[in-house]
Amino acid sequence: MEIGKLFKSSLFARLFSSTTAAIFALFAVMYLLSVPFIHNSVESIEERAAHMALNNVYDTVQHIQQSLESTRQAIVMARKMELQHIVEIVESRAALLDGQVKAGKLSRQQAKETLLDVMRHTHYGHNDYVWAANYRSVLVAHPDPKLNNSDFSRQRDTRSNLIVPPMVEGALAHGDGYYSYWWRRLGEEQPIEKLTYYKHLPTFELVIGTGVYIDDIETLLSTRRSAAIEELRRQLHTTKLAKTGYVYIFDSNDNVFIHPNPTIENKKLSSLRDPVSGNPLGPMLIGASGKAEGLRYKWDSPAEPGNFVHDKISWVRHFQPYGWYICSSVYVDELDESARILRNRLLAVFIATLAISIVLIYLFVSKLVSPLRQLSDTASRIEAGDLDARSSIHRDDEIGVVATAFDGMLDRLRDNILNLDAKVAGRTAELEKANQELKKLDQLKSDFLSTVSHELRTPMTSVVGFTKLVKKKLEEVVFPHVASDAKTARAVSQVRENLDIIVTESERLTLLINDVLDSAKLDAGKVEWHFAPLAPARLMERAVAVTAALAEQKGLVLTWQADTDLPEVNGDETRLLQVLINLISNAVKFTEHGQITLSAIHHEQFVQFSIEDNGVGIAAENLAEVFEKFRQISNTLTDKPHGTGLGLSICQQIVKNHGGHIWVESSVGKGSTFHFTVPVLNS
Repeated sequence: MEIGKLFKSSLFARLFSSTTAAIFALFAVMYLLSVPFIHNSVESIEERAAHMALNNVYDTVQHIQQSLESTRQAIVMARKMELQHIVEIVESRAALLDGQVKAGKLSRQQAKETLLDVMRHTHYGHNDYVWAANYRSVLVAHPDPKLNNSDFSRQRDTRSNLIVPPMVEGALAHGDGYYSYWWRRLGEEQPIEKLTYYKHLPTFELVIGTGVYIDDIETLLSTRRSAAIEELRRQLHTTKLAKTGYVYIFDSNDNVFIHPNPTIENKKLSSLRDPVSGNPLGPMLIGASGKAEGLRYKWDSPAEPGNFVHDKISWVRHFQPYGWYICSSVYVDELDESARILRNRLLAVFIATLAISIVLIYLFVSKLVSPLRQLSDTASRIEAGDLDARSSIHRDDEIGVVATAFDGMLDRLRDNILNLDAKVAGRTAELEKANQELKKLDQLKSDFLSTVSHELRTPMTSVVGFTKLVKKKLEEVVFPHVASDAKTARAVSQVRENLDIIVTESERLTLLINDVLDSAKLDAGKVEWHFAPLAPARLMERAVAVTAALAEQKGLVLTWQADTDLPEVNGDETRLLQVLINLISNAVKFTEHGQITLSAIHHEQFVQFSIEDNGVGIAAENLAEVFEKFRQISNTLTDKPHGTGLGLSICQQIVKNHGGHIWVESSVGKGSTFHFTVPVLNS
């Protein structure tokens, strides 16, 4: 049928326009609720990424500082242990001399002079030595002849600190300790900080000590710090924010010592000025340190160097130990670029999906309406008196069967009209034949309904799948990165609720279609049965596992019990599970509180299954109607649940096909118990 004729069909126009309008409305709602929200969220994510990059660099600098400090402490501790070991060697020599004094081999004075002479000639390391002082702070042993026997009681270092007296006092008070002062290395003139370990030798009334100059420690740390800064420079040169944003560092002296732009690195920030106000950029950035809103100003871009018209935003953090200012800088329009790209891609996906949906709707509706339109045209021609009119529909589906039967009836009608007198004698036979044709039409009606339901299920599956895909992508990719403010949270909640409504209603419609298909297949005898030995307890356990969540949602207790010696039954496991699940689901639907019990007993040649609830119950006058097609057992309720009214009819057909029987016992306000039987194996 031509497109123009299709749109002239009122049935086609109604089906196509209503379905297309629903799809348009669905996509419009999804677009309006998701795209602006996603756009804002992605822009916020880009801004947070700039903050995160700034914080990561700050943490890296902090780690460098902590690592260097830990290294310094470790080296100093190692040097302290070395100094202590050297003093212990001298102390051991003093102990040997003290032993000789006690043995009478040496006098105390001889032993003392020997010890002092040893210390005057002891050298190690980089011109390092051991010294000794008496309790008056006079250096009685020193490798420098100029200082030997010098009074250091008032001698101070280059920073006006006493040198020897604090160590003598410490030794007398505590036995040993460490002390730092500034002194000249042997053979050098420039004072260097020196760390000294001192110890009291009471047997000789001396305080001895040795020290190490820590300039080599600072040199080592300076080398490691330079290497760490160079590694940080390489890292920042490859760090990109948005498209062309970057992170750089300048110090308290206004010197930019790390910057990915070589023309700016090692320059003074005072040489860079805000093109709008003319103020130096350095103080402005320092003033923005620690502020969440950062600093906004005009600047040029890599694509337009020298054209200072582009909005830029910088965030700054101050690292106090080094006096550094760490700055992340990004162009404002680049923060929005990723959001625009994602928005455009989503829009393209929406448009493409919408176009495909419209084409599928058109094909489906045209396939459904075209043969019906032909049948309608044929009927109109016959009504006008054209007894030669035929539908000319040749299909291998139910509509084809209807069309063939319709054409056959037209042939018989024409023959009856033309040969009425000759046909009178065979009226009885014709009536019988007409009765058979009516049965065939009834079967065709069921087949036609099955086909329509099957054709409806395909687009519904697409709608459910696409909606779940959109929801999954939002939950996995977008929502975890969305800002946590109240307005955004409400928007996210609304998107979730709308998607849940779409999925729920689509799945409910799919269940209704499945019921119609099952009923039609059972009526037509097209169901494939797979009978096998089955354990009743296993069937009950699986049914309870499937429906437990439904009961929990309503706060109901779902239990099951079975005789321990139940024999196996001969049945189709899938279909018997369908019966149990359907009956348990109905019990949950009509029970507001209490419990639902599934049980089974062995009765003669059958296993009898029972599903008992304490729900609203069924009136006595309706008990005989509950298993009829399209009859809902909730007719006695004010709040009528939605459904096809085919569930119990399907259950009855499945049970009958197994050779069993299904019935219900109920009382209004007290609950219902559904029973059905299945023959035992080899009964």
